[in-house]
Amino acid sequence: MVAAIAVQGYWEPHTSSIDFCEANYRFTPYVAELLNSVSSLPIALGGAWAWAYTPRPYSAWPRFALCWLAFIAIGLGSAAFHGTLRRTAQAFDEVPMVLANLVFVFCLLRPSEMQNRKLASGLGVAALILVVGYVIYEAYAVFFFMYGTVVVYLLVESWRRAFSSAASASPNASVLRKLWLYGISAYGAGFVLWVADHVVCAQLGVGHLHILWHALACMGTLIFVLLLLGLTADADGFQVQLKWLRCLLLPTMPFLELSKDGGNTNGHSDSSKKVS
Repeated sequence: MVAAIAVQGYWEPHTSSIDFCEANYRFTPYVAELLNSVSSLPIALGGAWAWAYTPRPYSAWPRFALCWLAFIAIGLGSAAFHGTLRRTAQAFDEVPMVLANLVFVFCLLRPSEMQNRKLASGLGVAALILVVGYVIYEAYAVFFFMYGTVVVYLLVESWRRAFSSAASASPNASVLRKLWLYGISAYGAGFVLWVADHVVCAQLGVGHLHILWHALACMGTLIFVLLLLGLTADADGFQVQLKWLRCLLLPTMPFLELSKDGGNTNGHSDSSKKVS
């Protein structure tokens, strides 16, 4: 699948269950897939940035803190995975992805105070089963199934909540639907490129589309977490606005502003000069 080269790498022999298309040790004998590894780091930075811009009171809620911590863990784990192609590093990339989906489920279902502990316990048991299954069955297809099944559920259930007739009555309906469309579009485009990377690699032996998968999957998932924030804020009676941090006039990073009774809850009084 991957073009063979003569360089002896520092991390060989590789023990990961998959080797991506980027030629191993092309740039340095100390990093197996340099481009894939470096392109993983913005995922961690994006999570830290999004957490800093999460409006109060939700920035202090453990469920949303876990969402952004998952970005940091996945970004660093992915960099280590692509840098070493070791099974242990692969687990630090893929296990947080599986567990993050369960946190997203918790955020999406918005349990009441009475249901909170029950749902958390149920998802905790599910997490334990998934991690044990991941450790026992090392095939990449097992991870793909674990991860992909929950992604499909999140896609369908979030669509139902954002586009239902009850949601249409909300003053935030337009923003919530934009968040769903933007997030799913970015993530879907990234997935198409992920598949294309494997197809091109199988045919030509080269390909770097995995870099774009990192960028689009990160942005799509980040916007999806903003949707989870928006749905929660909407249920709590906040007015939700989608804002963008701009770089050279181009929208670069999204965040939410919340208001209630004319007040702003974000605590970013100077952000109006940087965003539209």
